[in-house]
Amino acid sequence: SHMVKAVLLDAYGTLFDTGTGSVQAAQEILARNGREDLSPAEFYGQWKALHHRLMEELPSFRTEARLYAQGLAMLYRQYGFSRNPAEDVKVMLRYQGTRTAYPEVKAVVESLATQYLLCVASTTDTAPLLRDLARAGLRFQHVFTSEALGAYKPSPAFYQPILRALALSPKETVFVGDSLKDDVAGPRKVGMRAVWVNRKSFPVGNVFPDAIVSSLEGLSGVLEAWKEI
Repeated sequence: SHMVKAVLLDAYGTLFDTGTGSVQAAQEILARNGREDLSPAEFYGQWKALHHRLMEELPSFRTEARLYAQGLAMLYRQYGFSRNPAEDVKVMLRYQGTRTAYPEVKAVVESLATQYLLCVASTTDTAPLLRDLARAGLRFQHVFTSEALGAYKPSPAFYQPILRALALSPKETVFVGDSLKDDVAGPRKVGMRAVWVNRKSFPVGNVFPDAIVSSLEGLSGVLEAWKEI
């Protein structure tokens, strides 16, 4: 049978609002370097792009904390900053684990937990995610992180060990998240169903989720409908 048994939820942008912390960190870092003339949003945008490129190109796994440091060192060289990036990266790392859950999340998670095996599956280091979950009072049966799995989304090496750990087939699981690449295309490639959480009303593009919700409130309706099929 292809009854859905487990629901895997992405964390950042799905359960937690990432807010403006990263841009604030960039602002603080630029101020340390006496470069308030530069745009923090633009600096963070470059840093984030480097971060994702490093994730995809690394020959072996490195934690996000190390990737942030590596990316910042590259930017410091590019901008000719003379401060120590290994020291300044701590500004960004302080913002990790300080995120707030979206307002509907707690009630939805508590209700789904009565019917499904609920897990978090997130591209993150473990410690900050555990801090965020504890502060929000969110309980999950399993928490899977890139750090624990030694792989980043959308590599199959992220999703397949999760299926093995749960002893479930892809069709018995649903992946839920805000990234078309990481939470829809990646899971679908290994045979999972995927629900796209499109909080910002973005266009779909060329990746096709099995369902789209504008917040987690729509999730139980989607799962109920799939029970009928």
